[in-house]
Order: sequence, then C-alpha cells, then structure tokens
Amino acid sequence: MKTRSKRFAVLIPLAYFAILMCSQYRVPAITSDGHTYLQIARNIHYGIGLGWQALWVPPLHSILIALVAWLPGTHDLQGAAGIVSLMMGMLFTVSLYFLSAAIFNQKVGVITTIVVLSFPHIPNLIFSIEPEITYTAFLLTSLALLLAAIRRNSFAFAILAGISFSLTYLSRSEGFLVMVMTLFVLCAIQGFRFYRTSLARLCLTVMVMFFITSSPYLYFLKKHYGAFVISPKATYVLIWMKSQVYHDNDKGEISNDELWGLTSEGKLKWQQASGIRDLVNFLMSHPSKSLSVYLHNLSMELPGRIPNSSGTLHFPQVYPVYIVLLALLAALLRWNEASVLKKTVLFAPLLILLVLPIFTEGWCKYLLPYASLLFIAAGGGLFLTAEKLMTHFDNPRLRNTVYLVPFGMSAIAAVYFLSVLLQQPTVLKNKDSIARGNDYEYTRNAALMARQLFGPGRNYMVQWNKMIYYLDGLWTPMPITSHSRMLEFARRNKVDYVIGEYDGLAVTDKQLVDGVPSGLQLIGVYRSEDLEYCAVYYKLLYPLQLSPFYGTAPGSR
Repeated sequence: MKTRSKRFAVLIPLAYFAILMCSQYRVPAITSDGHTYLQIARNIHYGIGLGWQALWVPPLHSILIALVAWLPGTHDLQGAAGIVSLMMGMLFTVSLYFLSAAIFNQKVGVITTIVVLSFPHIPNLIFSIEPEITYTAFLLTSLALLLAAIRRNSFAFAILAGISFSLTYLSRSEGFLVMVMTLFVLCAIQGFRFYRTSLARLCLTVMVMFFITSSPYLYFLKKHYGAFVISPKATYVLIWMKSQVYHDNDKGEISNDELWGLTSEGKLKWQQASGIRDLVNFLMSHPSKSLSVYLHNLSMELPGRIPNSSGTLHFPQVYPVYIVLLALLAALLRWNEASVLKKTVLFAPLLILLVLPIFTEGWCKYLLPYASLLFIAAGGGLFLTAEKLMTHFDNPRLRNTVYLVPFGMSAIAAVYFLSVLLQQPTVLKNKDSIARGNDYEYTRNAALMARQLFGPGRNYMVQWNKMIYYLDGLWTPMPITSHSRMLEFARRNKVDYVIGEYDGLAVTDKQLVDGVPSGLQLIGVYRSEDLEYCAVYYKLLYPLQLSPFYGTAPGSR
C-alpha cells in the first residue's frame, strides 16, 4: 500500500462491515440470560439505579443500552440493544484492524479483519443481546492501546489502555484477569529487575487508571457486600460450579436453594461475598475430583472438540484447527521489530483459557472473544511465511505467485465462512424448565397479559425467565424458602404482584381460586392454548390490607 492510502486502509474493513451488517441485520432476540442486561437498563430508566441485577453481571453493556434508549425513536430496549451491538461491532472492526496492523502491517490488518468479520460466529456475536461483542471490542481496543503505549513509551496511551481495560471489565468481569495476566507476562519477560524498566511504569499506570475508572462500580459492590470484591457474582459461580460443573448436587439453577434461598439477613444466598480463598477451599476439599474435572473441561477447549451452542451447530469450530496451526506457526517466526513484546500482547490474553476450565466446560460464548487473537496470528503467520518463501525464488512470476497465495487462501476462507453464515440453521428446541422460558411464546404472552392488566412500571416477583423483559417493570427474584419468608422478602422489596407458573393440566381454575396462598390476592390467570402452562397473577397484600381470618383482602374470595 502506498503511504497515502495507508491512512485510509481502515475504511476497507469498515465498508465491508457496513455491507455485511446491512445484509444480515436482525433485532437481537431475548435470551435466557439476556433479559438480565435489559433489566438493568430498565432499572436505570425507572430511576432506581442499577438494581440487584448488577450484582449478577457488570453493567456497562446495559448502561449503553439505556443511553441509546433515551434517544428519540429508540425507546424499545430490545431495539436499543441492536443499535449498541452495531456500535460495538464497528468498534470491534476498527480495533481489530489497528491491532493487526500494529503487530504486522496494514495489509494483514485489512485481510484479517475481513476474514474475521466473515467468520459466522462473529455476526452471530454482534446480533446478540448479551455483552460478548462489547467485551470483545473493548478487549481488542485495550490490547491495541497497550501495544501503542509500549512501542511509543507513552503514558498517555497507557492511561487510555487502563480506561479501556476498565471498560472491558465492566462488560465482563474476566476482563480484569486478562489485564492482570497480560501485564504480568509483560513484566516477567523483562527479568528480575523489571521494576526498573519503563515498561513496568507503563503497566503500573494502566493498573492505576483501571482502578480509578472502575471505582464507582467497585464502590457499588463494596457497599452491598461490605468487602472489596472484583467479581460481582463470585459466590454464584462457586455454587453453580458445585451443581453444574462438579455435580455435587445436580440441583440445576432454578431449583437450587443454595442459589436462590435466603440468608438469615434476608438476602439471596448467592449475594454474599466470596473470594480466592473460598475457591481454593472448595477445590482442595476433593483435589482428585477437581483435577479430573479440570482436565476434562480443558480438553473441551481443544480445537475440534469445542461444542457449538444450539443454533450454531452448523458453524465451523470456534477455534478452527487450520487457524490454530497457522497461529502456532506464527508464534515460531520472528515478527519484525519488537517481536517478543508483540507476541506477548497477542498471546498472553489466551492464558485465560487455562482459568476457564475451572468454572465451565468449553462453552463457546466464553471462548469466542479470544478467537480474533488466533486469527490475527494466523493471518500474520501466513503472510510472513509467504514473504520468507519469496526470498528463495529468483523468478519474478514465481515470486508473484507466492505473494498472491495468502490473499487467495484468505479469500477462500472468507467465502467459505460467508456460505456457512447464509445457511439456514436448525435450532434445537427442548422442553427445559418452564422457569427458563426457552424459545416459547407462552411466557411472552403471559407477560403481555400482565402488562395489559396492571400497566408498565410495576414491581413483579417472578422466577428467572424471559417473561421479565415483556412485563416492562421492575423485577424481584422469587426466593426458594418458606411462604412466610417469601412474603417478608417481597414486602421488603416493595413488590406489587407475584406471578406463579404451573402445569396447566395439573391445576383447575377452582383449585386456583380455593388455594390462594395467605398474603396474596388472586387477580387473574393466563392459560396457554397449546401448551400445558398457566401463569397466575397475585397482588401482594401488605399488613393493613390483610383479613384476620384468611390473610387475604375482603372480597377476594
């Protein structure tokens, strides 16, 4: 590329991104976890702050959705999430290009970015209501800024990198671990006297700016937990690991009283502070089993074994074997100047792949954000190999043929990826628990009926499911506890209505009317026409409304 055209090379992948998004655009669907992020945005709109859901997930993605939803014509949170995804997809494109170009050159930057955008998992990631695209975009931005800070010995870029790493962490909490591991390896390669180097000072600047930028959220966590906490749901992860990864009880998530039960203080059991010591104690309580589970989960991260999620089963592997082999080849080559530093910035974040098997079994959504790093290395390795081969040929035609091989292979990969992307997926549907509401319309219809009856902005106590988004109100989780403690928890959280979900064939209307629990007033019932499901709406009664005999308001029976 000529010097003048190099300045505008980023416009090529941006143009490709725009074309791809226009052809593939769709409003992100409500997912089993995605409604949590939308609920934080809704909490902000209703003026109650982040809400308890921000103890479950970091809030940046939700804050962006809330901000976009305040713009004229974008009040629907689901539509606003689609706009945020496009914005983050654009940031992802730019940061991917600049990171690739900084490590190798603009040619590799353009080609690699186009191939990665064609990779079917990436558009699927962009059109998701969950924050993986936000996390990935800020992660690549952070690495690009960190590399710029090192190469230029610039504290200004180090400050920007610290802010960007904070935004990465505020998108997904593992961003903190990625930052720490990357900075640690950078310092380690400097030797025992690393603390005397300018790189150490740059890394310290990054860390300081990270904590300054993250301080409002860290204060939010400390205010709730009463202790310094980095991961907002460390206790949840430990309990979930026990059930779902180590199979100590196999209670699942919704029916697990260790998760959704109440403490003596009246908090949900997962809303307690935990840390590294608790994790180590759990793992060392049965070390042989822990090691066995870890090795199995690690094996599920190997290219060729990673299970794609439902709806993406026809996609290529998250880490294609041919891409990984090219990346390994690149790791053995010398990358022009500052080769070791560049390799560290690109490969050190992949150390997170040694941590994830402790918590999960090869879930592609957790692995996908790091696939771009392998693609960058693979693209660079392909072009570096071609350049080295060219030096061994005197024939100009042969040299030109070798030079064109990486372009041809990249084009073939991009066309193949696009052909897979355009295929109609076969989405696997299974009857999971009603509480999860997986891909069924009944929870949506039940929520729309409640919204029609009670209006928006009400505070509902309901189990974890997609209904929560369509209720258009506040959400208090339904604890697994005695009825009396549930009522106490609901009143403390100022609940308006309690929604119960039942097997529609197992209960009759008469049973529902005759069996109204104390402290509640039956308001309405939704019955699905084609599924064995019904939702029952109760009004929560407060002490002044209670009858001394039945515990319900007069006239409710």
